[in-house]
Amino acid sequence: MPYLFGADTSTIFLKSESHKLFEEFEVVAGTDVKRGQPLVLETVGTVDIAADGDGPDVIIGIAMQDADAGELVTCMMRAYAIIFCEWKADSSVAGAVTYDAYNATTGYVEVDDDTVSTTNMWGFALDDGDNGDIVRVALI
Repeated sequence: MPYLFGADTSTIFLKSESHKLFEEFEVVAGTDVKRGQPLVLETVGTVDIAADGDGPDVIIGIAMQDADAGELVTCMMRAYAIIFCEWKADSSVAGAVTYDAYNATTGYVEVDDDTVSTTNMWGFALDDGDNGDIVRVALI
């Protein structure tokens, strides 16, 4: 029998802030995401299910719907804003970043993924890249 709200109508989301930040990500190969599961960002910008024991330094938010590997899943983000920033170092990967400096020549804030800890983490770079590349950064 078809259901009005999908295959499973059990309540997963009790309440949420009305103006939360949402972003779509591709689900990493070999993973099926279920709504409400915490998501982590992979180094190339895809998402995977958080592992047991993962903390706020890697969890970017929760899945809003079920999605299979290779599909897009909407993530309710922990972040409050997404801005464009400039990579400071070569061969940088998506994930946790620190604030490095403001580049007055380009007009972008520079971020780095070297030596990130829970005390200096500024946000999550949503894209990988090289020195000078412009990437999206979710600020937490």
